[in-house]
This record gives sequence, structure tokens and C-alpha cells, in this order.
Amino acid sequence: MNQTVISPETFRMYIAEAETAYEAQLSAAVSEILGCPDVQIVTVTGPTCSGKTTTSKKLTEALEDAGHPVYMVSFDDFFKNREDLPKTASGGTDYDSAASLDLPKLNDCLDRLVRGETCELPKFDFETGRRTGYETYLPRENDIILLEGIQAMYPEVREHLPHDIVRSIAICPQRDVPVSGGRVITAREIRLLRRLVRDARVRNSDAAKTLSMWADVCKNENENILPYLCGADILIDSFLAYELHVIRPCAETVLAALPGDSVFRPMADDLLDRLSAFPPMPADGVPRDSVFREFIGQCPNTK
Repeated sequence: MNQTVISPETFRMYIAEAETAYEAQLSAAVSEILGCPDVQIVTVTGPTCSGKTTTSKKLTEALEDAGHPVYMVSFDDFFKNREDLPKTASGGTDYDSAASLDLPKLNDCLDRLVRGETCELPKFDFETGRRTGYETYLPRENDIILLEGIQAMYPEVREHLPHDIVRSIAICPQRDVPVSGGRVITAREIRLLRRLVRDARVRNSDAAKTLSMWADVCKNENENILPYLCGADILIDSFLAYELHVIRPCAETVLAALPGDSVFRPMADDLLDRLSAFPPMPADGVPRDSVFREFIGQCPNTK
């Protein structure tokens, strides 16, 4: 499909099919969780730009509709204060490894959550880079605790979560997309495109900044995330078959701002060359609650 002209009507059908496939995976995950009456905790993890936030929100809505109040806990709230965070190999701030977390506080909270006890959960402010206070969690009948973040599969976390009351969900794009000439856009590059567009849109981060961090992101994924994803109880493929058509004009805008002499220019040009195999299409038909909206935002048309 990526080599032909696509009519708006056909593309709307293409979007609908992809969204239906994602929702079917989500529905199956909810059914599995509800089929295990002892489950008290659900973890949602995946590498960067996998769609964890939207998936967690949709899971929460479905479980609450089924009569289970959900309390969401983000691992991001357990970060150390910015001045105490470790550095990556390239000198950047490490927000990804277990060393970036206040593990004593995290482990205490996990143990309390497992026992169904009242817990003081920290809150972290990314603007100030500091912990701003605490929120008290009071257990309710039929509660399900939803733990969301890349750290959910780390061994330092999993050792505090007994499997009989936990179900783990791993989400990420799981397939490379063929391009002409035997080339592909890899599943990891799909996430890179999502991150380039998202960070430019909501984090005021240009392509050079995002690309400069990518090697460290990949290193942490290879060491601390990807080896453990296959151990999750439920796997969800968040790739949407239409997304490269929609993200292309967004990515072109972000990557066009890279200077010609940038060290990342060859990488960007190669990625754009492969992305050019996908005719650009507007985002009009993408549902406003789609997992893909995490990255492109709510604008009805891409630019």
C-alpha cells in the first residue's frame, strides 16, 4: 500500500482497520486481567514512545467499567531530584536506568501496595526537577493498582511484585516496515520518528537534541528493557499500519531544521529517504483518543 496513491476514502478505511486491530489487543488484555480474580496490580511498560500513556488510560477506563477502581502510579514520580540523578555515558542526565530512581522509597511503596496498605506516594515535577510532595493512597475494595513506566520490568522492581497478584503488559511497535529495495524502517526507528515529532511539539526539543540523546536511550533499552519484555504476561503491538503516512510531513518539518553540517544530518537524510516511500496523508481521520495522538497531538491535519 505504501507505494501507491491513496484516496481519502481508502485511507480512512486503512485507519479504521489499524485502530480496530489495536483495540482488539487491548480488549484481550482486559479480558485476561479480569479472568484472574487474584490480580491486584497491573504493570504497563515498554521502551520510549511505545504508547504507554494512552494504553494505561484506556486500560483504566475498561477496568473501571468492569467494576474495578484503578489507582495509577507512575514510576516517573520516584525519580531522584535532578541534582542527584546519575549521568549517562555521553554526559547527559540519566532518566532511564534503575539508578535514577529513589529505590528505597519505591521498594517501600511497592511492598505496601502489595500488602494493600496505606501508602505515601511521591510526586515529581519535571519543570523544577524535584519531588514536590506526597499523595496518600487509601486502599479501596476491588482496587487494581496500575504501575506505568519503562522501569516496570526492571529486576529491581519485579522482585517486589509477586506474580500471583500481578499481570504485566509490555507495549511497543514490534515489526519492521518494508521499504523499496529490500530496505526497512525498523521498529526502533518508528519510535524514533514518534519521539522526534512529540519532543518538538511538547518539549521544545529540536531534532539535534533528541538525536543526541538517542544513543544513550538505545543503550539503556538494550541493557534494561528489551531483554525483559518477552517475560511480560501480555504483549501489545502499538504500531498502526497507517502511521508512517501521517507522521512523514511532521518528521520532515522537524528534521529539515537540522543544519547541513550537523553530525546527525546523514542519519536524518537516510531516514527521510526511506520515509519518502510513504505518501503523506492528513491526520483528519485519526481518532482523537488514538494511541498515535500521543505523538502527533490533536491537530486535525499534519503540516
